[in-house]
Amino acid sequence: MKSLYHIIYSFFTQNKYPIVLSLLILACLYPLSLFIYIPKWDNINGYLPYRYFISDYVWNGHLPLWNPFQRLGLPGYSDLQSGCWNPIVWIIMLFGKYTINSLIVELLSCYVLAGIGMFKLCRFIFGSPKTAFILGLSYALSGFMVGSSQLMVFLIAVTWFPWIVYGLLRFFASYQFKYQLLTALFMALYITAASPAYTIILGYIVVGIFMYHLIVKRSNGKEIRNIVVGGSTMLVVLVVLMLPYINAFLEFSPYFNRVDKLAYNAFLLDNPFTPVSYISFLFPFTVIANTDIFNITDLSLRDGYMGIIGLAFFISAFFSKLNTTKIILLISLFVSLVLAAGDETFVFKFLYHLPGFGIFRHPSMFRAFSIFCMLLLAGYEVKNVLENGWSKHHKIICSALLMVSIASGVYAFTQSSLKDVTTLISHVFQYVEFSKSTFSTHLLLNSIFIILLILLTFLFNRWVKIPLFYLLSGVAVLDLGIHTRFTTPTTICYHFERAEVSHYFKNLPNNIQQKDAHIPLKRLDEKQGLMYTNGIWQNLSTFNKTLSYVGVNPMRFKDFDVAKDNGVLELNIQNEILFFPSKYKTKNDTVQKGLLWGVKSTPPITKEKTSLDQVEVGYNQFNAQITNAASEDQWFVLNQNYHHLWKAYYNNQPLEVQKVNELIMGVQIPKNSKGNLHFVFESPRTIYAFIISVIGYLFILVWMVRNRFIITDKNE
Repeated sequence: MKSLYHIIYSFFTQNKYPIVLSLLILACLYPLSLFIYIPKWDNINGYLPYRYFISDYVWNGHLPLWNPFQRLGLPGYSDLQSGCWNPIVWIIMLFGKYTINSLIVELLSCYVLAGIGMFKLCRFIFGSPKTAFILGLSYALSGFMVGSSQLMVFLIAVTWFPWIVYGLLRFFASYQFKYQLLTALFMALYITAASPAYTIILGYIVVGIFMYHLIVKRSNGKEIRNIVVGGSTMLVVLVVLMLPYINAFLEFSPYFNRVDKLAYNAFLLDNPFTPVSYISFLFPFTVIANTDIFNITDLSLRDGYMGIIGLAFFISAFFSKLNTTKIILLISLFVSLVLAAGDETFVFKFLYHLPGFGIFRHPSMFRAFSIFCMLLLAGYEVKNVLENGWSKHHKIICSALLMVSIASGVYAFTQSSLKDVTTLISHVFQYVEFSKSTFSTHLLLNSIFIILLILLTFLFNRWVKIPLFYLLSGVAVLDLGIHTRFTTPTTICYHFERAEVSHYFKNLPNNIQQKDAHIPLKRLDEKQGLMYTNGIWQNLSTFNKTLSYVGVNPMRFKDFDVAKDNGVLELNIQNEILFFPSKYKTKNDTVQKGLLWGVKSTPPITKEKTSLDQVEVGYNQFNAQITNAASEDQWFVLNQNYHHLWKAYYNNQPLEVQKVNELIMGVQIPKNSKGNLHFVFESPRTIYAFIISVIGYLFILVWMVRNRFIITDKNE
């Protein structure tokens, strides 16, 4: 029987490349991996509260169905960016509520899994673990992963994309059932936590890949049958794994504000990756400089860097022999760059009319696929150099990049100085979020850095004679590590200590706050003395578990947005969460409490004969003791967004829930009655869909363990 030492040694030997790759990625991200500082922007104010809500409900023994803490309530389980139905999030939540520490772990998992996924894909394509190692590192710490770090739902898509491509390539090479299961698994992990925009894009890519293989193999009936059967199996397995996700979306889709296309205007077209941002392919520090040059694109969507090695060998690929795969990659690269440019070309406007396009923003997201294609093209040359040494054109390209860097540095020096560079470097190490250093200063620093890297490569190759793999790996680690460190204060981390924010979560209430149940919602706008901490400035009501009519979430009710624009919201928030109306609204009424309109019947309102007591805000429910001493039925209102899954029971007898006031919900209380009114949000299909999904994941997990397919594959 093997000793523990031999088991560990054997595991490390078999998986040394992905293990070392993971450690290097974490080392480059040490402000996060050592839990020193916290992620920033959307990660903190968006994805953290969405996940915190889910974990809080689950750890209090309830399904995370209705979130009353944002925008008059929303079905949290239907939030496509909350990770509610994602296994990675489930695993993290097994260890407790989703806090700042959980967010850091999930964010770091994106980088590590992205690197390992690219490693696996490239190892399969090139048959060279050394080539795969360099490309995996370049992908995981690329300008997309580092520059767009605040958009974790973007990173999740980029993380799982190489895994999906790997699964598809293995499937088309063998048609094995194993790869049908794994590809469906990777797609489920991608879709259930990534931005829905990337789900739409993935759909087109996968359909395109299948169409290509069907066309290429159209004369081989057996292969066509294998493709159709295998693809159908993938689809069935994917649906099983995503069943709760699909169900949740369908239950919310009638109300979703983003089902219809956005107008073709600036809002839709925000943040393209225009040619001016191409400078980031060589000089990534420049795109975070204090300049108006890049202002058309958000600070976090400009960086396309993939390392000097990735760039040099990508250029080299144009001087080598083409094959079918290279042609496909070049076409894909061109298409992704054109799409990333948004309205700068006519193509984006044409694609706007395709299904799914036109409902998501930020064209720059397509640059992720550009980086992916460029690195795969570079892989052919990396492998060639590792196996055969430098060729003449490799040296010429490196020399050309050196000359460009020298020329850029000279120009920048005429506009800046070494003193300015020193100041910029000090700002980086002081974690200054937005340095006031100019474009020229950033360009000068970046030029010096690239010049030193290239010279270092030449000198070591000529004089030290270390193996090329270690030389290129060392340069890649130094290059990408410095790039990551220099952009960390701006695009990755706040300069707020993780321990401080972690303490904040320890002091948050475990129970839903009841003190605001009798306060008009207009006063519950997250400015009413809620607990806060540095870095968290939005969705405070979700953390404090208090009612609110504000909050930040792209999964919004269509009627809520309309009501916000036409003044209806302002009328409704004059009231408490539960209330008896005092009058029917007329067109001459001013903003005031107690108005009711848009109802099917209008019995006389006798507010003086009604009373409300013992209001309770619960998990997926609201309760109150009410009295209607009037001789007519009386309207009673729940001040939350209307959803057809809300049910109402009065003394255990069902009442019809109707949409009132163009936005919220009302019921009619029987005349001359007294008792308990119970509103409850129910989704009966959710628990069954979840059980089926979990069984599906467990089946695949057992299959993977039995086939010993975790990091390495014996067939590779």
